[in-house]
Amino acid sequence: MNKISEKTKLAAEIAFLKNKQREDFCVLKEQYHITIDSYKPFNLIKSATREFMANPDLKSNILNGAIGIGTNYISKNVLNEDSINPIKRVLGRVLKFAWNNYIGKNRRKSSDIG
Repeated sequence: MNKISEKTKLAAEIAFLKNKQREDFCVLKEQYHITIDSYKPFNLIKSATREFMANPDLKSNILNGAIGIGTNYISKNVLNEDSINPIKRVLGRVLKFAWNNYIGKNRRKSSDIG
């Protein structure tokens, strides 16, 4: 009689583990589909956009970079340092000097923080 109860316990345990295995497989399969969906190009772009909008430091870094490129363009082309006109040369040098000082101060501040 003891063998019968052991066999029924073992059968019940096997049935329990098989059910658990099925449930775990379903959860794993669902997570697989979620992962595959998250790596689609559209979803990657969407998540990157959300992170960009949520991170103010990244926005300011991109803005500073764009301002730097614009200022450099203006100082190179509009206020040409090699120009014959002395006013343009002086304005170009002053603009470059001011921008370099601004960038230098911001780099020191960011290195102090980090």
